[in-house]
Amino acid sequence: MSSEEECLRIGDRVRLSELGKQRMTRNKATTAKVVGFGRTDSRVRIIFDGSSYPVSIHISYLERDK
Repeated sequence: MSSEEECLRIGDRVRLSELGKQRMTRNKATTAKVVGFGRTDSRVRIIFDGSSYPVSIHISYLERDK
């Protein structure tokens, strides 16, 4: 994990990385908010913009939104 991935916190704004966009082609939203953490260190719970429920996603699919 890179140092950027390790410092994600609840409330941070994130977006799909290039890998995430390639793997999640059906998802229209590309930005989201971190709302929690998964059962493993490599999973993050996020709510995509326009969605009302959280999903677990691998941290390599995300990057911090600037």
